Amino acid sequence: MEANKTKEALILEIEQQKETIRQLQAQLHQMSQSSEKDLEHRLALTINNIPLAILNADRHGYITAVNPAFLKLFDKQASELVDKQNIKFFDPFQHTELQSKITQLIDNLIDFDVELPFPSAKKDAFFRCRGLSIRSRISDGQSFLLIIGDVSKRKLTEHELIKALQKAEESDKLKTAFLASMSHEIRTPMNHIIGFTEFMKDLSLPAYEREEYAEIIFDSGQLLLRLIDDIIDIAKIESGQMQLHISVFALNDVLYAVYKAFNEMRSRKGKQHISFHLHMPETDNTVFMKTDAARLQQLFYNLIDNAFKFTETGSVTMGYQIESNNISFFVEDTGPGIPVDQQEHIFKRFRQLDYGMSKKYGGTGLGLAIVKGMIDLLEGQIQIYSEPEKGTRFTFTIPGMIVQNNIKPALTPKISPQADWSMYNILVVEDERTNYNLLMIMLRPSKVKLLWATNGKEAVKMAEENLQTIDLVLMDIRLPLMNGYEATKAIKILKPDLPVIAQTAYAMDVEIQTAIAAGCDGYITKPIERNLLLETIALHLPAK
Repeated sequence: MEANKTKEALILEIEQQKETIRQLQAQLHQMSQSSEKDLEHRLALTINNIPLAILNADRHGYITAVNPAFLKLFDKQASELVDKQNIKFFDPFQHTELQSKITQLIDNLIDFDVELPFPSAKKDAFFRCRGLSIRSRISDGQSFLLIIGDVSKRKLTEHELIKALQKAEESDKLKTAFLASMSHEIRTPMNHIIGFTEFMKDLSLPAYEREEYAEIIFDSGQLLLRLIDDIIDIAKIESGQMQLHISVFALNDVLYAVYKAFNEMRSRKGKQHISFHLHMPETDNTVFMKTDAARLQQLFYNLIDNAFKFTETGSVTMGYQIESNNISFFVEDTGPGIPVDQQEHIFKRFRQLDYGMSKKYGGTGLGLAIVKGMIDLLEGQIQIYSEPEKGTRFTFTIPGMIVQNNIKPALTPKISPQADWSMYNILVVEDERTNYNLLMIMLRPSKVKLLWATNGKEAVKMAEENLQTIDLVLMDIRLPLMNGYEATKAIKILKPDLPVIAQTAYAMDVEIQTAIAAGCDGYITKPIERNLLLETIALHLPAK
């Protein structure tokens, strides 16, 4: 009896345990379903908000699901695609590499991961497209996943980096070639200067040979100076330090000065057989223009120099035309011409070197780059008309008011540069004896009396001691103890009407303006040209 009761109790306990297990299994199942639903919810939320365009297709390629990013990318509605559209025949993919990849994915289960300039009508758009085949672990069901991401920014960055690298490599190549050419351009005239200076020491040389050697040395020095000016000009243009000095001037006089200089220079350049012409409109009125006269002259100088360099036979013509109260300048030659595909490059720095011309014609390839920089600075425009073997014509215009007749006459020297200046006294402020000796030799024919100060403080003291007798001061800027700016200010306090002319190696516009602001009445840059020195002094010497 007791044994039966024990057996029934055991059976009851087992049943209770089974019920407990069933309850636990039910709870676990419920928890699992809830977790799966939560996971599905999270996954759906992620897919719907992810910026990637995602599409799901069944084993035949029919679209079963798309996320909002996909619909936005192709401007479609879900109702147009889901269970209706086969991805192999999706219109935006037709006749593209992506369609071929999708076909291989569905027909041959070949996954892909490619970057294509598609799909999008947006210019410069680039996408990474991935196709995945997915087989169910529960059944033999097959589906496909297509993921599309916009990688346009990365591709653009890569493209820009490649372009920057190519540009840097090209620039490095051009600069290397430029330095090689620059070395040649500097060493050639230096070889002439040093070599023929050595010959000049031979006192037994006949006068005609010494004169010939002196002319070679002078021309080589001018060539070096031109080279240095070009380098300074291109540096000032690129750094934005080149300044304009607007004035009203007689246009014909400015252009005639350029024409005269080049006409005299032709023989020294071995171009005396090239005809050189100046064309100006015939008019009874003097044409005055308001712009930067020095820059206008420099534009013509560079263009004419370029024309003579490349012209072997024929002629070079410079001039201007007046069209509807606007002035159109031009420089024309009968040289070899420039192919159309190279014309856009000729205004770039060092570009002459690309065409292998530097060895034949010389030069650094900076002249036309300076022309373009100055034209831009003057807010003008320049055009080129050229064909191979038919010559080249440059035309340019710059904004400049044309004014007539009611113009103040240009300043003329008070004293003739060829006159006897023996009654005048000039204080030369120069710390280097060689420079003083050069000025003394330049001024010797005028018979002017010179006083010499070697620093700024000494100059102020000598001016104070000889205040009534000194008629003009030639002031160097870079001086010991007191610089030329401070010395000029101090001298102007002593005698405000005493002319002070700066003579210095500083050639930047900002230095010129600083000198004028300090009180200088004129400015001459080194190396000093004797005629310019005499004309500048004559302009400021008081009449006696």
